[in-house]
Amino acid sequence: MEKSLYKFLFRICLISIFILLIKIVSPYTFDRWFPINEIVISGDYKYLEREQILLVTNNYLEGNFFTLNIQLLRDGMRKLPWIKDVDIYRKWPNRITMLVKQHQPIARYGMQGLVNEDGEYFGAAYEDYLPIIYGPKDKIAFITDKFVRFNNILAEEYIKIHKITFTRKEDWTIQTSDGMIIKLNEERSEENLKRFTSNFQKILKSTNKRISNVDLRYRDGFAVETDSKSNQIKNKL
Repeated sequence: MEKSLYKFLFRICLISIFILLIKIVSPYTFDRWFPINEIVISGDYKYLEREQILLVTNNYLEGNFFTLNIQLLRDGMRKLPWIKDVDIYRKWPNRITMLVKQHQPIARYGMQGLVNEDGEYFGAAYEDYLPIIYGPKDKIAFITDKFVRFNNILAEEYIKIHKITFTRKEDWTIQTSDGMIIKLNEERSEENLKRFTSNFQKILKSTNKRISNVDLRYRDGFAVETDSKSNQIKNKL
């Protein structure tokens, strides 16, 4: 039994040494064995062309089925602006499968780039309309989270955010899609915004005019201003 085991191990060692020698003597010979003949791309990549993905893939497709550097290929793919992440798998005997995960843009970060659903900045071109976020770049994730929360609160009155700004002083300025300006402090910002939306119809009925400015920085209420400056409402509600 022990002799059979020794013979088996000896043969494995000889085969390993033989392959290693071939690799050292002719580095290109081994790569011709077990070539990668098929690349399968799946996932959502509607902002990318398949040819564009394949072009980048071919730049990092070195080696064969066993020697391909998966991490290097993955890092190369993630350099494409729209790719958030990509999982790469070997499929015996000659296939590489790539599962692409694409950024889903929900806003623009100023005029510099885009922000995805997780509050991550990425630089990519996008022609369709998106709301705009302004604020410190190291606060993008926080601002994005607040943007989503504020939008959900305002959506109860069918109000949409067009532009939102967060300052180092922790103040918020919101411009809605119909031009209304809303100002908030960060402290109790969601609570105060909910108070405004719960009184929105009451305000519209009492003024009978379009609301142009809302100041929610009061501790126990807010002030609104209509298009006609002579009809400002300064009472706290």
